Amino acid sequence: MPSRNHSRAAQNLAVALAPFRDRWEAFHQLSLNLDGWESIPDLCLYPAGSLPHDWAADEDVVTRPPALVIEILSPKQNLQPLLDKVRTYHSHGVKSCWVVIPGAETVSVFPANGGSRSFAEGEIVDAALDIRIPVAAVFA
Repeated sequence: MPSRNHSRAAQNLAVALAPFRDRWEAFHQLSLNLDGWESIPDLCLYPAGSLPHDWAADEDVVTRPPALVIEILSPKQNLQPLLDKVRTYHSHGVKSCWVVIPGAETVSVFPANGGSRSFAEGEIVDAALDIRIPVAAVFA
């Protein structure tokens, strides 16, 4: 269950990612079906203009993998299931995943090409997508 801090982090992330709108479109709680695997990430990014935009013809489920998935740990949620989801997202073509831990004010970035980096201060750097945002903006 998303909490107050979970919701705040999601909103802050969306605002922090807004300067990248010329390259990336952010979506909240978008229903995905990636080759039969269903998921609803907290936030995800697609290349700008890559998803058709038509207010009169909505889609309930998107089958194209996003470039970035952001998952936010809820207070009563275990971390391991989110890490398992990261691997599953990568296996379905997602280029990068972020796991946000509000209680520790930390964001971990998992690029599909391997490795991970955790950020608790300074800037969150996602080299795979050329995105940099201040950690403080997420946990403001």
